Amino acid sequence: MRPPVTENTDNKNTDNNYSPEVISTYVWDAIKGLPGLADLHRSTLQSLGERVHLERLSPVRIEEREGRRVLDLHIVITPAARLPELVPQIRGAVRSYLHSMTGIDLDEIGIHIDDIVWEAATGP
Repeated sequence: MRPPVTENTDNKNTDNNYSPEVISTYVWDAIKGLPGLADLHRSTLQSLGERVHLERLSPVRIEEREGRRVLDLHIVITPAARLPELVPQIRGAVRSYLHSMTGIDLDEIGIHIDDIVWEAATGP
């Protein structure tokens, strides 16, 4: 039996006591070189919170839903992104890298495209 996941909407802990920032960094490390991917999504309030060092909701969230471990990933893509290829690449890279770094096994990865930009950014 695997340990429970604590919902991290309060930005305190995720599975195995990894902070949302650590999980986001691992996810970004896993996917940052994929063609068509620009960045992890941050709202204006999240960006402001980073500048004044306030806690914020992560663009990467792990929750337990109906007994399933689910990671929601909010991304920004470029116009050149080929979604039928990019989405499976993201899922595979995140699942593999996150497991190797933390031991977290994911049942589902939800990918949410929140914006399209012309130029890639630098990640979390």
